[in-house]
Amino acid sequence: MTKKIKKEKEVSVVKTTTNKSVQIPLVGVIIFSVLLAASSFFAGAAWFKMGGLTSTAAAKANSTFEPSKSDKPDFQFYVMSFCPYGNQMEDLVKPVAQLLKDKANIRPQYIFEKIEGGLNDYCKKSVPDPANCPTYVQNSQGQLTLEGCKSEISKMLTDCTNESKYLKIGNSFYGSLHGRMEANQNVREICAFNMSEDKANWWTFVDNVNKACDDKNADTCWEEQAKKAGFDTNKITECFNTQAAELIDKEIALTTQNQVQGSPTLKINGVDFPPESAYTQDGKGSLKIGKKVFTQDQFRTPEAIKEAICASFNKAPKECKTTIEMPKAENGQVQVPAEGGC
Repeated sequence: MTKKIKKEKEVSVVKTTTNKSVQIPLVGVIIFSVLLAASSFFAGAAWFKMGGLTSTAAAKANSTFEPSKSDKPDFQFYVMSFCPYGNQMEDLVKPVAQLLKDKANIRPQYIFEKIEGGLNDYCKKSVPDPANCPTYVQNSQGQLTLEGCKSEISKMLTDCTNESKYLKIGNSFYGSLHGRMEANQNVREICAFNMSEDKANWWTFVDNVNKACDDKNADTCWEEQAKKAGFDTNKITECFNTQAAELIDKEIALTTQNQVQGSPTLKINGVDFPPESAYTQDGKGSLKIGKKVFTQDQFRTPEAIKEAICASFNKAPKECKTTIEMPKAENGQVQVPAEGGC
């Protein structure tokens, strides 16, 4: 029988980073528009729009994708199971995975944080200092009061130290941006991926969960979705109960090694895709991949991802000649994910 885990809210974990975007759960927008020095551990730069392919004759690239080549490229897409931007990226990667199959190693990676020891010391260091509220209030241009600032920071500290918001294994606490249920689902999706030789049923499982479940009901919702995808849920549960810490620590080692903080983040043979140099502040950046040029609003399309992977082969397979169209929603319209990242 599957072990039930009680429902919980989001994890509130704050660290100082130098990322371009700031995303911190459980706190109002106003206070974080002025806490410029404090950003989430999971904040990421993952800006993308959908568009058509630009002809090489019509545009010159301001950047070139320079992959590290191999016989079987390794494509990692770093996500969180309930990050909406990560879910959108999964929709974009799926047709690439379906086309290339085992020609490339296409694998999801999940973003966690590990907190060893007590939460009190960790949270006191992570949550903004209320002594800085006068500065935050001054920078808010009248949108934030001193009492309001102190109240929000107090709530952050309370949420951060709430053990029920984390997955606790031994003396360690594991967090994911959208709470314990997201951390749980991350592990289940890793287990399902590892036990599935044909990844088609894994993609079905993830699709089902993305449509039917969320970070508030995942622990009671996932089983039905896994069964519909053809999985033995007892095996997934056994994997969760016996391997969770080991699997999470491996993911943390990878995200640390590759300096990954945002969902989605893409790596091809260890190289960032798209490269940061391809972006421009005016949104008119462009990137040459092989013989094709993609504009900034096309970097994260299935076709651009496919071209980047194919450029990373020592000898590209015939599948690389196939053009992948943008996926469409149930109403027949092209899906256009909103810009952003978790």
